[in-house]
Amino acid sequence: MSLLFTKTQRFSKLEIMPDLKTFKLEGTKLVPTNRFNLEPAKPSNSFTTVVSPDAPFTVIEHPIIHSINIDRPVIGILPINSYFPLIDGDTAIDESASFKDYSDSNIILLFPEIEIAPNNNTLFYYENVLDKSGKNSGLMGRVTLKYTIKNKPLKANEKNIALNLKEAVLNLKIKDDSIKINGIVTPEKNEIQFDLKDEAVKIAFLNLITQINNLKSSIDLFFEFKGYSKFRKNFLVARNIGSIKNLKFFGNEPGTENIRTPKASILSNPLVIKSNAPNTIISRRSILEIQKENHMNTDVQAELVKSTFLLRVNKTLNYPLSSDTATSLYKTIGGGFINNPFNLNEDFSQFRQIFVPGVHFSKLSIYKSTLQPNTFLLISKTYGLSRDLDTMKPCISTIFHAYEDGTSTQEEISKISFQFALGPNLSEYDLAKLKIELLQNNYIDGDKTDYFEKVQFLFPNDIESDYEISGNYFLQQSDISTDGKHFLFNLSTENLSEASILINALNNTISQFANINFRHKEIKDTSIIELNLEKTIGEMIESVIDNTSKTIKISNKSISKCRLNSVLFVNNENAAYFNSTYFNKFPDLISSESKILDSIALNPNTKSSTVKNIFFDFESIEDISSEFSQIVSQSTSYNRYLQIEIKKQKAATSKITMELLVEQTGSRFTIEKLKAEFAIPVLFNFIVKNSISTNTLLSYKVNYFDKNDNLVKSQNHVFDYSTSSKITINQ
Repeated sequence: MSLLFTKTQRFSKLEIMPDLKTFKLEGTKLVPTNRFNLEPAKPSNSFTTVVSPDAPFTVIEHPIIHSINIDRPVIGILPINSYFPLIDGDTAIDESASFKDYSDSNIILLFPEIEIAPNNNTLFYYENVLDKSGKNSGLMGRVTLKYTIKNKPLKANEKNIALNLKEAVLNLKIKDDSIKINGIVTPEKNEIQFDLKDEAVKIAFLNLITQINNLKSSIDLFFEFKGYSKFRKNFLVARNIGSIKNLKFFGNEPGTENIRTPKASILSNPLVIKSNAPNTIISRRSILEIQKENHMNTDVQAELVKSTFLLRVNKTLNYPLSSDTATSLYKTIGGGFINNPFNLNEDFSQFRQIFVPGVHFSKLSIYKSTLQPNTFLLISKTYGLSRDLDTMKPCISTIFHAYEDGTSTQEEISKISFQFALGPNLSEYDLAKLKIELLQNNYIDGDKTDYFEKVQFLFPNDIESDYEISGNYFLQQSDISTDGKHFLFNLSTENLSEASILINALNNTISQFANINFRHKEIKDTSIIELNLEKTIGEMIESVIDNTSKTIKISNKSISKCRLNSVLFVNNENAAYFNSTYFNKFPDLISSESKILDSIALNPNTKSSTVKNIFFDFESIEDISSEFSQIVSQSTSYNRYLQIEIKKQKAATSKITMELLVEQTGSRFTIEKLKAEFAIPVLFNFIVKNSISTNTLLSYKVNYFDKNDNLVKSQNHVFDYSTSSKITINQ
């Protein structure tokens, strides 16, 4: 079962992501329905579309982790000295804000102060890089900082909020623009290091010493903290069509109560929103009803929601040059310096394209950063439908918006929304293999010992690249937002025939193609989008390494069969080992199946070394047509499914087309099947308004063509979809 809620309130200063207006039931939690369970984006990405970059102190609720647990809360004994702020929706949050503690309202919680200082009396360090001839060929440098979370002076009833630094970004200023450098955070030492190269070394130095405010560098620190917010807000309730059997306007469908929801197709059972609900306050009583419907324990209902919050603190970094080399914060291999040793080249590029042997242009474009060592921008040449991080199901859902006609108890569909996530077609195996190829082709900067950890891959969204969708009517009409390296599409239409066309294309695995054009400064690149339920993107194999027993347990966590092609081992010394022959006769892993592999049989080197990471190259084997009969059985008064089967035809018949007319709505559809596809059934969807009209007839015309595309004959038929769910095409 699924539920949907729409917020009608928002915090005043506590900004909520624009997409967090609706929630759906996933397991026992209400989660944002416009977002999917993907790997969490960097905190800096979460702030990009929410908060002005000039805001020095900002808090947002985490867009991914935020959820509402409607199961019975298990409240154990809280750890000693654990305090969680109660975030009131009307509270203005800044560095001086105060909050009541979740478990004790007499305790007041405050944000600690954040201090930044040079690390070990060194703020900036650089060296010249020499080429093979011993001549200067570039610069390598770093900015090193120490951060302190300093508790404020407190009264007896006051405590500090526990903060955890998750990310640090150095903002360098150039004319009419800025450059972001990602930092390496070492929490156990409270240290931050920003690695720089070439022009970035010069820019950082000038930003750090300048007396012009607009050119001073700054640092963004992103902290995590736990807190509670009030649960009760105004919501619109929507429920999964298949779960509601007692309302007249849904049309009670006999015999469907216990039918299993199809694994592969998420479109078969959409959510429905009642847009005119007069009383939308979600009360404790209505939550109890939801709990009972889902067989949850209803003894206790929490009034508050525990969430993860993100805090951004911005600090200006500016330290004038000293007059004494012994005390200078700016150093090189010879010690401190007190003069400007650089001449800035204003005509520099932030990235330059590189070509790696073995990486085909049709797979990937690679750009190496000219400002940060071992940093590469990757533009995958194909984007596909992402898989959910936990369930491995395709990240796609449909929502039907319904309204009542006057005072009638009948409801009609007014709009349909499609929501899906698209991600780059690059697996963890692909990325690990690319690191090895970068090393082999001398693209790694500096010490190569720990190159596997030092290499950083960026995607277009990480650098706030501009993008444009072209070449597909449906996708171009979508509202698009970003989530880490993924793109979230929200397509709404009031044209029910259009919606059915898209549903039919997706359910019958007819790919929707489009171009996505990226632009960032001097970079212009293009990728292809392929939206297909049988071609999804994401990991499927979970592996557990046991270095003691020299075994590896693998599990297929997806909803589809999985075929393993090869494996890549990486040991503690970052030595790599490939094996593809082992899986030549290895059986396909079915959904949820696990196997124990002999590590030494896969990689003889593991006898004397420790496996640090393992990556699998695999392919998903998906066949949605095998579930058509289950999807058809879930038809409702809103959403009708029919299965069209073509029986054995005459040898001369090379093509069949069908022209269908839904008489109640006047919607027309055309279906074409070539001879090679006759054996594959068609899952046909159409949407009806669910009005009082009882016309359940569908008229269709079948046209038969020979190999030269000549029309051989035509037949007209009338079909009553209230009596049967299968149309058979005979000779």
